[in-house]
Amino acid sequence: MILFEKIPMKFEEKDYEIRMLYDDTIINVVTFLNNYPVNGFRHQIKIPKKFDVKKILKTDAVKELVEISKTDIIEKRWERLLKALH
Repeated sequence: MILFEKIPMKFEEKDYEIRMLYDDTIINVVTFLNNYPVNGFRHQIKIPKKFDVKKILKTDAVKELVEISKTDIIEKRWERLLKALH
């Protein structure tokens, strides 16, 4: 996948990075900490080949996925999910 953008985020003294990645048919938004994915969440959009991915990357809908990724960290969704699974 190709890196489109890195969005820095600081929470509880940790420096996170939300990465927007893409190829011809998929956009992935994933949060990283120290170059590793933070959790199991991958916010993804599958796009038909006839659409221009680079145009879609700049839309509000994709920016909302970045905000959802931030909220995942702030609300500790992954930790809550793991707790529920145990």
